[in-house]
Amino acid sequence: MKVQIEDATALPEWLQSHVSEGELDLAAVPQPEDVTGLKTALQKERSNVQAWSKLGEKPEDVQARIAELEEKAKGSGKGAEDAQAKLDALKQDYEGKISERDERITKMMQRNASSELKAELAKAGFIPEAIDDIAATAMGRLEFRDDGSPRVMRPDGSTWIEANRPHQEATLADLAKELAEAKPYAVQDQGKGGSGKQPGSNGGTPAKKEPQEMTAQERNDLLKSDPDEFYRLFPQAKLR
Repeated sequence: MKVQIEDATALPEWLQSHVSEGELDLAAVPQPEDVTGLKTALQKERSNVQAWSKLGEKPEDVQARIAELEEKAKGSGKGAEDAQAKLDALKQDYEGKISERDERITKMMQRNASSELKAELAKAGFIPEAIDDIAATAMGRLEFRDDGSPRVMRPDGSTWIEANRPHQEATLADLAKELAEAKPYAVQDQGKGGSGKQPGSNGGTPAKKEPQEMTAQERNDLLKSDPDEFYRLFPQAKLR
């Protein structure tokens, strides 16, 4: 397709070469390149520049400023002292931001580990009312690897390797199992026997028993109905 062009000089230079004898051959005009990616990259670059502009400096300006201060600090006199003071302030600001970032990461890892541990405690049979306290105390048994995954430690702080799984560290499930064995008063009665009675029940109002005579279900019922009495009988259950 060709169109009449009265003045080829009015066209962009890249189109002028396609004009012949007063006609523009549209079929010969190349298809424009897709510049979507380029526009996106430019937009990001503009955003970066604007962000640094708010601080009054670009990244290369900051680097140049630090290099200049380091050079001045090598000298002597008040100028060198001022330069060193500015460097110290920059370092303190940087370390503060790094510390804040590390704290946020640590809290995130702890929240994830706590959630996973609570799930394992529930699987191990802990009564719901005790899970939060047990998990909060047990968090002291955890360290974190570089990838953020929890490492379970023994009470003395040493690495816990299961004897039946050599070369494999203990898991949160192992920790939950150990805690269930150590704190049976906080574990639900699994319902042994087939008398038709409710687990841990004598079929009516139970006679008052000594703490060591109570089943896990009875302890669970007591904790729900009378927490004060439960903690009086089982003071070791107070984890906080």
